[in-house]
Amino acid sequence: MGELEGLSERITLKNIADIAGVAESTASRALAGSGQLSKTTRVKVLEAADKLGYKISSRSLHAGQSATFDRRGIIGVVVEALHNSFYPYLVDRLHDELDDLGFDMVLIIDEITRDRASRKLRRLIDTLDGVVVTTATIGSPMVEFLKDRQKPTVLAIRSNMQNNVPVTESDNFSAGAEALRHLISLGHRRIGFLMGPENTSTTMGRLKGGESVLEDFGIERDDRLLFHTEFTHEGGYSGCLQLLRLPSSPSALFCANDVIAIGALEAIQKMGLSVPRDISVIGVDDIPMAGWGMISLTTIRQPIGKIGSMAAKLISEEVTKGSVCQPKNYIFPTSLVARSTTRPVSDG
Repeated sequence: MGELEGLSERITLKNIADIAGVAESTASRALAGSGQLSKTTRVKVLEAADKLGYKISSRSLHAGQSATFDRRGIIGVVVEALHNSFYPYLVDRLHDELDDLGFDMVLIIDEITRDRASRKLRRLIDTLDGVVVTTATIGSPMVEFLKDRQKPTVLAIRSNMQNNVPVTESDNFSAGAEALRHLISLGHRRIGFLMGPENTSTTMGRLKGGESVLEDFGIERDDRLLFHTEFTHEGGYSGCLQLLRLPSSPSALFCANDVIAIGALEAIQKMGLSVPRDISVIGVDDIPMAGWGMISLTTIRQPIGKIGSMAAKLISEEVTKGSVCQPKNYIFPTSLVARSTTRPVSDG
């Protein structure tokens, strides 16, 4: 965690939290004067800060008086259009974590097929203290632009595959491998791939992971069963229709994310077929909607909350230090969540 402003620049939020016996996020909220903490907790944190010689302006340890804590800056968060229900969940976590760390957040909507976000960033760049990019593509020009301007930058969810900025993401290769192992364990051999854009690290990793398992089981992937689309409901719907209209359609679908998978579920129903009786479907992410009873989607869960928390921590460190951190790639494990959209392949 970055250093706190005070009489001693060597004092960190972790130092205060350790002495107070609380989490760093709790210490941050106490120093910021959050009214959601108990008086006892707030006093413990403020006393720990006093003990370390960290001075908070205009504060009192008496009941009813909260600490004042200068905000540390503004972080731009670049996300895809919010009709993809994955992003509101991620944004909520990032907002809360950044707020706990003393940062304000500006949301920048990026449409992956256009250059709008880069143009917006050029206009906003001087007002931002750092940027979290969740829409990076392989060799992303947006990331290079931010690096050229020496703007603290962290990539979340996706990598630009350049190893030149900090990245926090899930293990996409393992996600794809786990999805295919699950389908193959149920007897499926003709498996369709509904993947996202080819220029994203998430698509590349999940596809490679799935293909590696096919190879392990000696199953040759039919190129006609691979369809690339956007990470949208509409993309999943149209892509699924094309796969189902093949002369020999798949018995199972591996979808690059849950939103694509939910679009595929609608297309399957449109074709008069039943899930999972006629075709099994598995996604990736485990967004809240995936667990709804009427959907009950089998999926590969990625820890969105942990990824968001790490992104907030990394950008805080970069901004606080005033320099770009040594690039690191933080990879979080994924896990299978088996629900109602997968079952053993039908003998018929």
